[in-house]
Amino acid sequence: MKICSIVVLYEPNNKEIENILDYYDSVDKVYILDNSVESREAIVNDVLSKRSGHVKEKAEYIHFHKNIGLCKALNHGMKLAADEGFEWALIMDADSTFNTNVVKVYKDYIQKNNCSKIGVLAPVHLHDRNLESKFEGQRDVSWAMTSGCFYNISVFETANGFKEELFVDGLDIDYCYKMHRYGYRVVELADARINHLPAETRMFNLGGFKVKYGVASPWRYYMQARAIVWLALEYKSLREVARYCVKWGKVLLLFDNKTDYIKQLMHGTKDGIKLWRSIH
Repeated sequence: MKICSIVVLYEPNNKEIENILDYYDSVDKVYILDNSVESREAIVNDVLSKRSGHVKEKAEYIHFHKNIGLCKALNHGMKLAADEGFEWALIMDADSTFNTNVVKVYKDYIQKNNCSKIGVLAPVHLHDRNLESKFEGQRDVSWAMTSGCFYNISVFETANGFKEELFVDGLDIDYCYKMHRYGYRVVELADARINHLPAETRMFNLGGFKVKYGVASPWRYYMQARAIVWLALEYKSLREVARYCVKWGKVLLLFDNKTDYIKQLMHGTKDGIKLWRSIH
């Protein structure tokens, strides 16, 4: 079984580059795709050479010179992987690390099970706003965050990859919904766990309990609203309608600088509708 990993960098700090070492030895090749303005190739090679003297044989660094978007960069990496005969691709966010030996868990599962109808194998994502799900073995899920997931490359090609118009937000949900539409499964494995850092965490008190919630920039809320509206319309998803309402609730009740966030949510809503109408 040929396995690769794909990570997209965007103005990374040294820790995010060093995180590549977390899975470097677990795969046959690492594709490092950089959306930064300035190249980090020298830094990447220096970090990886501490683990292996054959960096150019094991890792391929590609610098796009600008931010072409997460979706487009990942599609490029998956095309390279398919052309080189890889069967499964581990996609990692730059800030994510293994909590367990995720690749070994995936490989063991694939060897013991018929995975012809599985599009994505997903880990449990551990972060400070997430109560750890208690389950054993496996379970089917509606969608999974991209980081730490194992993508079946032949299925990925059949499904035409990630929707590049989404740019960065919603690509994981859209892809998983598309898997279900095409008759494939998204399976979460209890023994595969990664440490994940989605957005800044803040807290408020509710009846003596501390409630945590995530905060991102107004621009990210534009992108999220745009993606959620697309998903709600394209897949007729009440779940996405609920997520959309939660976004508005957080902004109206919890956020400072509400004017900017409201403006971006409204802009994203309009553009999400435009995106859906452009296809239908």
